[in-house]
Amino acid sequence: QIVADDLGLDVIQVSFDQVDITDANDVVRSQADAIRASCTRHGLVIDSTFTGLGAYSANMLLDPRDAVRHHWEDWFRGAIEFTAAVGAPVTGGHVGAFAVRDWREAERRRAGWTRLQHALNRLAAHASLQGLTGFYVEAMACEREPSTMEEIDALLTAGDAEHVPVQLCLDLGHQCAPGGTARDHDPYAWLERYASSVGVIHLQQSDADGDHHWPFTEEHNATGRIDAGRVLEALAEAGDRTVTMLFEIIPPFEQDDELVLEELRASVRHWQAALGML
Repeated sequence: QIVADDLGLDVIQVSFDQVDITDANDVVRSQADAIRASCTRHGLVIDSTFTGLGAYSANMLLDPRDAVRHHWEDWFRGAIEFTAAVGAPVTGGHVGAFAVRDWREAERRRAGWTRLQHALNRLAAHASLQGLTGFYVEAMACEREPSTMEEIDALLTAGDAEHVPVQLCLDLGHQCAPGGTARDHDPYAWLERYASSVGVIHLQQSDADGDHHWPFTEEHNATGRIDAGRVLEALAEAGDRTVTMLFEIIPPFEQDDELVLEELRASVRHWQAALGML
């Protein structure tokens, strides 16, 4: 109701922070049915499902332990099945983080990267069997996670008759990871490189120093580097295609609820004004 009536938006992404896909099958199905019915009632389209904030603390498909990696691959299979049940075409998100030792030792890093590619290939096949159309990999803000253009390019795939494409989720506040090149640290370079193929874009106001997930308020726009007009120009230059952009604004846990809502409303107004200038 808040998204549709208060903010006036009509596309959402379902976060797995909000559901438990490890519960009994009937409970998982009931959660999917409830979300699907609510979205229908309020006229919302579900673009995709996505790993939530909680998942960012796990190594997931890059964990050094075989059993833990297998657990997370099974978890993603459940995510794919939930996504089909809720009526969304794509799932994905944060797929893994290297442990420090694995990152620092070249042979262990190569082995982990190969395992990740193979796991994504298997998940792309499962997504295809479940009727999905894609699987998102997010470019992250940590050096031990996929965070450079070179690393992302090694994970993206075009798909085929038996596999959905593995597509980029581009968060415009994640270009702050240590390492990489100057272009890896430039959100507009990422737009230039991927605007014609990106699967979805996460919008947050941020600066070069951190992954802040600020709202687009006057205060944060004054210090942030995400300029709505410049983003829209980059997308327009990529050609005539539709790109879904989703707010990923993460307020402090202790923030007052009414202030959270007001900052979301201000963010909507900011982007509506920019879109109205095209």
